[in-house]
Amino acid sequence: MSRQKTDLATLTDLLEQNRPSDVLKALAKVKTKTSSVWFVQGEAQRQLGMFEHALKSYAGALSRTEEAEERMDILLAMSACYRTLGHAAAAYELADETLEMARELEYEDYFVRAMQEMGMSLRAWGKLDEALELLDAVLSFYVQQKDEAGIGFIHWAKGGIFRLQGHFEEGIAQFKKAIACAKKAGDKISEAYGYCGLAGISRICGKVDECVKNYQRAARIFKNSEDVFGKAYTHCGMANGLRQQGRYQEALRHYNVADKLYSSIRDTVDLGFVKWGRADVLRRKNKMKEALKDLQEAQVLFDNSDEKRGQILTKLSLAQVLYALGQNEPAEALYEEGVKQARGEGLHTYLESYT
Repeated sequence: MSRQKTDLATLTDLLEQNRPSDVLKALAKVKTKTSSVWFVQGEAQRQLGMFEHALKSYAGALSRTEEAEERMDILLAMSACYRTLGHAAAAYELADETLEMARELEYEDYFVRAMQEMGMSLRAWGKLDEALELLDAVLSFYVQQKDEAGIGFIHWAKGGIFRLQGHFEEGIAQFKKAIACAKKAGDKISEAYGYCGLAGISRICGKVDECVKNYQRAARIFKNSEDVFGKAYTHCGMANGLRQQGRYQEALRHYNVADKLYSSIRDTVDLGFVKWGRADVLRRKNKMKEALKDLQEAQVLFDNSDEKRGQILTKLSLAQVLYALGQNEPAEALYEEGVKQARGEGLHTYLESYT
């Protein structure tokens, strides 16, 4: 029993060092897995961006545990996976279940973590004001606890919300705070995600040179990590910035790398954004039929998710391409549908056509 505990402690240390591949190598030799081992395996897979595999491991852990704390850890991890895969409603339900359990057991830490995951699910769902309310409550707790990592994460999350709301200066300030917290905590990966957030919002408000510089900073950090999702995210973002600078061939190269990476981890929602961005480059290069193919594939990917922004952007882009191909009526219908959906969701995505 003591050996099992020692092994788990060692594996947890490897996860904290961002060495998930070493964890999976060690676990490949384990024949009989306890709930804790299944959970650690899921965490390693999640770090590698293998979200569907992680969900299976978490399910294995959930079916074997009777401990309340372990159950809540598993539910929150599953919630984060579903959110990343674009299933915000499912993510919210799992976080809400954890919240009720934490409230009943009077576990304050788990209550706050559940609130955080509920806020992140609402953010992904496009319910931005509700998300801000929950995340601000979580931020107050982290500030009280002087938890730099937690504070930084909430600033990063709020930066993304302000971006979607069109409050760019507030968003930039949040991402800069997130980067400062990550540096203070010595968390290079969180620092890289902070640069990605800052890069993304800089691009939207026309600071494209700053966008590319920040993605380059993130890329240098992710290069020496095993974070496939982070690498893919950076390649896609870099491609967006290069596209906006008019450097189309370089942008296409980055989109193609992002396509391979997202496909390898079966992240279909972010793959949709890659196809949408690549289609925009192809459209600007007057390759309308190739652009149409990418956009039709993106539409299928987004329609199988809760990703409203992706759905809207794809409808608007499809309308432009169909119009260029002489299909006026479906183009008009798609454009109106996209704008109506954006206004209904309280998003300003339809105003981002210049990007």
